[in-house]
Amino acid sequence: MALFGSNKGYAKKDINFFASFTANARRQTQILAVVVFIGIIAIGVSLALTAYKWFRNSGVKKDIDNLNKTLASEEYAGLELKSQSLQQEINEKNQYYYTLTEMRRIVNQHNPADTAIVDLIGANIPSSAYVDSYTLSGNNLSISGTTFSYYDAANICYMLNQNDVFTSYVSPNVQRDNSLAQNPESADNPIDNYYDFTITGNLTADYIVSICHYATTETGVIALGGVDSQVVEANASFEYTDVSTYSANGINYTLNSVTINNVTVSPEEFAIIQANNKVSGIASGNVEIELYYIVAAEPAAEEEVAE
Repeated sequence: MALFGSNKGYAKKDINFFASFTANARRQTQILAVVVFIGIIAIGVSLALTAYKWFRNSGVKKDIDNLNKTLASEEYAGLELKSQSLQQEINEKNQYYYTLTEMRRIVNQHNPADTAIVDLIGANIPSSAYVDSYTLSGNNLSISGTTFSYYDAANICYMLNQNDVFTSYVSPNVQRDNSLAQNPESADNPIDNYYDFTITGNLTADYIVSICHYATTETGVIALGGVDSQVVEANASFEYTDVSTYSANGINYTLNSVTINNVTVSPEEFAIIQANNKVSGIASGNVEIELYYIVAAEPAAEEEVAE
């Protein structure tokens, strides 16, 4: 009996072992099922993304093929040549416009004689004096005349100086002329003392400040437009802003160099111009500013790689 009871005890242990083993196996099976399920989902998502990219790339390729067919049609076959022809026509018109505005600038730099000065002298000249010569060369004015009083010439100078006709104070050059008294034919003339005077000075003038934009291309330098000019008072300041970039005919340009009165600015001056995005200065004479540009680099585009 004891032996039977012992055998029965071993049977219970076996039963408990198999039950524990079965429970562990069940848990492992559940874990494996979850892992397999997650793997299936991951594979499904990957396949879905792959299919989406494939369909999208197929659509893009189809659009490209359709576009190539359209561009290859007779309607679009000559567009490239037509575009080049139109660009050449634009360049020629720009050059023509530049030439016209350059001529306008040259004309503006040669101011005609200011009749207001003549009117001013005529209204203020003493009755005992007269002007027999009036010469204007550039900004230099020379007035010559005769007076019967030594101080009349000084009074004329004072009047001109008070009206800011000259850039600086001027004085007359007065000399006594005895030719009338020495002339036998006029010996009976009681007026034998008169003076020749000359007044010379630089007129207060305005200056022309001009600016033009050029593009440096493979075929040479072309004007991007006309000459922009403005009248600036002598010794007044001037400035042109937004010079670092320029757009013309749908093309963006970047400033590459600057010349002022046909002299290229130094690298240090050019760096200041770029930093301030402007060209400025003092008009102590006519100023010609030339801005030279190159085509701006296009930003790098992200390209999609077909799967």
